[in-house]
Amino acid sequence: MMQDDFRVAIDIGTTKVCTIIARKRADHRVEVAGISIVPCSGMSKGMVSDSAAVTSAIKESVAAAAADAGVEIDRVYAGLTGSHVESKNRWANVPRSDGMRAVTDLDISAAKKAAGSMDLADDRRLLHVIPRSYALDGLHGVRNPLGMHTGELHVESHVITGSISKITELHNAVSDAGVQVSSMVVEPLASADAVLTADEREEGAVLIDVGGGTSDIAVYHDGAVVHTAVIPVGGFQFSNDLSIAFAIDFDSAEQLKIEHGTAAPELAGMKEEITLHPTTMEQPLTISKREIGQVLKERTSELFRMIQLKLEEPHLADIPTDRIVFTGGGAKLDGFLNIAKYIFQRKVRLATPRGLDGMPEGTNDPSYSAAAGIALWGMRNLPAENHVGERKYTAAPSSSGTSDDSGATTKASAGALSMIRGWLPKREKETAGT
Repeated sequence: MMQDDFRVAIDIGTTKVCTIIARKRADHRVEVAGISIVPCSGMSKGMVSDSAAVTSAIKESVAAAAADAGVEIDRVYAGLTGSHVESKNRWANVPRSDGMRAVTDLDISAAKKAAGSMDLADDRRLLHVIPRSYALDGLHGVRNPLGMHTGELHVESHVITGSISKITELHNAVSDAGVQVSSMVVEPLASADAVLTADEREEGAVLIDVGGGTSDIAVYHDGAVVHTAVIPVGGFQFSNDLSIAFAIDFDSAEQLKIEHGTAAPELAGMKEEITLHPTTMEQPLTISKREIGQVLKERTSELFRMIQLKLEEPHLADIPTDRIVFTGGGAKLDGFLNIAKYIFQRKVRLATPRGLDGMPEGTNDPSYSAAAGIALWGMRNLPAENHVGERKYTAAPSSSGTSDDSGATTKASAGALSMIRGWLPKREKETAGT
């Protein structure tokens, strides 16, 4: 078995499956050793709708990423999203012996166990228990109590649960592809790990990842997550609205959105005309870019109203969240951020993944924040383990990547880059310079 610290992350989305093989270097930086993106049609709003289609896409993506890195993949971290994902913050008393004494590593472990000791409904499973702060003899707001003396110890944690049936469906789809699920990572946490800065985590920020079928929300303050939620609306619904409005098939609507879509119709010219071929008409239909924009603006405004409702939780009332960080492919829509600034009246920015070296050209893009974040979150928060075996495949030659003595490429190979470019929609191709 190879001694390097390799982790494999799979983002199983409504439109694509992205597999990233990440490797931690001796200097503790994390780099991409292999990457693969393939289309996926078996997911709906973050949940499995066609297990065979999902398994097929996972198998293809895993095999391509493994070939790219020249390794054999044994285990993976799988991203999890969907409206079944729920969260809450709770305080728990940490059982410990009587008397004033210093907090030890055993107490910290006991705190996490106490935070996760809760009654769950029959179809709920505990996914994450993330300590936020501690209270020592009534002194609140302690982030790291290790070594401090106290008689009583309490912990406040962010606890995330999911539906057992939905989790099992995704787990089985991955297992049927021939790889073991080492852990599932809730995607709002993953995306936040990939795009938020240290200042944003401290001062307060809302992360919104607009994916193909869902919009994932994570709120941070004082360096810790305070709220997570998932809305079952994403880029798929934007394209579906165009499909219905102009009576065209979904693929044509998706291309229409990519090439001519805008969420700011007032900035679009009436003279820019597009010819469509509705399924209900024999003759072509000519429309303006402004008409397309009106449909997309209404969907964008509706999504933002749904996000506002998710942020009206009582425990967020005193949290300063004057900045919103968007990521995900759906947030790249022209005019999207302009509407966000108007509706939320806060600072907004569009973020790309950070913290992963060697991302191929065309993948340092908001669409890949979740996949990058799954790898990073696993590296930083889960027990050390190696997800790959000895070299089984021969990596394709790379003009920009180099190899070390372990035989793993330090950048994704030219073969993988060619495949990624071929899959990217037209607008992304232009950005990538193809």
